[in-house]
Amino acid sequence: MTGTARPSAQFGLTEREVQAVSLAAEGLKIQAIARRLSVRPGTVQSRLKFARLKTGSVRTTALVHQAYASGQLSRPNPEPAVPLSAEQVLVLGYLAEGLTVVDMQAQVRWPEWRLRETYGDLLAALDATDRPAYAIKRAWAMGYLKAYEQTIQQSAP
Repeated sequence: MTGTARPSAQFGLTEREVQAVSLAAEGLKIQAIARRLSVRPGTVQSRLKFARLKTGSVRTTALVHQAYASGQLSRPNPEPAVPLSAEQVLVLGYLAEGLTVVDMQAQVRWPEWRLRETYGDLLAALDATDRPAYAIKRAWAMGYLKAYEQTIQQSAP
């Protein structure tokens, strides 16, 4: 199953769900979010689960992307863009859709080592190693995903 749902302004996240998604976008793990919000980790997991259900997102990266794209989360402050290769931008788009590296492999048909290297280089370039949801936030701040969304909307029937 992949997270390829498209953003929609139709869903409404609760204030508590938005708080959890916002902290996930900062790259915090469940335990850290729970400490920050003074709740149990299971509560954070539930909030993120319900937010994913509302947005049709399978993964947190897609949830963060959809929350920014739909305006449920305030867009991050603009940052100067770091240079990304065309391959890295492609992988970034797949990451925003919620695809895992395994899912991406079927899409790009590159050797596995090349995809993993591109993915790792992308996260490093966005200063988000081991924090893919934070990579989504940084990509929005740099304008990469706004451009990606415009491309998707223009190609839609």
